[in-house]
Amino acid sequence: MRGQSSVEFLVYISIAILIFTYVMWSTSSLQDQLNSIKTNVEAERLCNKIAFEVNSAVRSGDGYGRKFYVEKNIFGISDFQISVGNYSVFIDWNKGSVSSSVIIKNINGVVGTGFNNIENINGEIYVTQS
Repeated sequence: MRGQSSVEFLVYISIAILIFTYVMWSTSSLQDQLNSIKTNVEAERLCNKIAFEVNSAVRSGDGYGRKFYVEKNIFGISDFQISVGNYSVFIDWNKGSVSSSVIIKNINGVVGTGFNNIENINGEIYVTQS
């Protein structure tokens, strides 16, 4: 009797360990998916912010000037590129990219992380980092 109960105990423990392992694995996969979604949402928010600044400069006309801040991290990702061209703002990183529309084909200068100055001088949009 004792031998049988020991074997049954080991079987129950083995099944519990397998269930625990499966739950941990599926939770890890779900967490990766949630992190990916959060990164995309933050990147879209930043892209829309930059597009808003460019569109505001175009609509406001000659003499417009403003300083705006671009975050250095997108939900923990600091290696991303920002480009403006062909009526769009693009943010690209190793696992994805997002874009937003703007009402001007190109701008002069480069939008970077940190503080940026945007100006409308004679209908041309200039961006410089400060």
